[in-house]
Amino acid sequence: MAEQNGGGKAALVGASLAAIAAGAGYGTGGAVCQIVAGFGFDIGHIVVIEFLVGALVLGVLSCTKYRTWPTGKELVQLIGLGLASCFSSLCYFFAIDLLSVGQAVAVQFQYVWIAVLIQSVVERTRPGKWVVISTLAIIAGTLLGSGLVDEMLSSGSGLALDPLGFALAIGCAVVYGAYLYLNGRIAPRVPPVTRGFFIAVGGAIMAAAFAPGFFRGDCDIVALLPGGIAMGLIMCVIPLACLSQAAKRLPGGIVAILTSTELPVAVLAGCLMLGEKATPLTILGVVIITASIVLSEMDSLVRKKPGEDGAADAQAPVLGSR
Repeated sequence: MAEQNGGGKAALVGASLAAIAAGAGYGTGGAVCQIVAGFGFDIGHIVVIEFLVGALVLGVLSCTKYRTWPTGKELVQLIGLGLASCFSSLCYFFAIDLLSVGQAVAVQFQYVWIAVLIQSVVERTRPGKWVVISTLAIIAGTLLGSGLVDEMLSSGSGLALDPLGFALAIGCAVVYGAYLYLNGRIAPRVPPVTRGFFIAVGGAIMAAAFAPGFFRGDCDIVALLPGGIAMGLIMCVIPLACLSQAAKRLPGGIVAILTSTELPVAVLAGCLMLGEKATPLTILGVVIITASIVLSEMDSLVRKKPGEDGAADAQAPVLGSR
């Protein structure tokens, strides 16, 4: 019995580390994209190869390990999710090109309350008190984390937000919020890896339409391949594999809390990998946003009925590619 308990604890620790690793992967993706783009590659081409690599790896895993496939309707829906996923990725990466990684991800994290708003409107439900409080805290944290407060307090400090970059980050948040709401409700019976494969295929289609020059020889694919493989693994394959493992052992709300490490990791990656500077106020904003997400998810877990499985509802924020 003791060995079984020990094994169970080890499995929970492993699942928790997997969820944290997924959030860290998403958090470092923006900085890695900027590094790859710094070698002269177009962001659109980077996104194309990212989704192609993700689709290839996930497709092989789906064919060799799983045998459950989506219906025709579900296939179309998953491809549509991939289109939305790619659009949000493009908005995010172009926003980082105009803002710092920390600023872009702080604004992009508005998807948390946008997804709650979409659910409330579509399902005609009223969010709980703590969800509303955490939403207001996220907005306040964004004003700090994005550098807007620094800009107002110290004009000419170099922290001014580019309007187009801010708009792109907001666009990413809106599309990704809708993506999260729909993701957990489309083809739930299909294994996450297989769902991720078709989502990645949709993303590759969208990216190819955005950057058709990729297939016309406008891009040195061989030179881009190392960076593209890194992006595909960091932003698609590793997060999905880690989150699939985490979802087997942990309630969805806990997984969502652990993956919120994306935000502080993104700020840290921007500082260490790109030499960006974070002020005390931006760090405070990141802490507020992360704490607000934890507060919201903990409240939802506390309010669940005994024996109720929260994994289905919470899979939306964690399964799929960014």
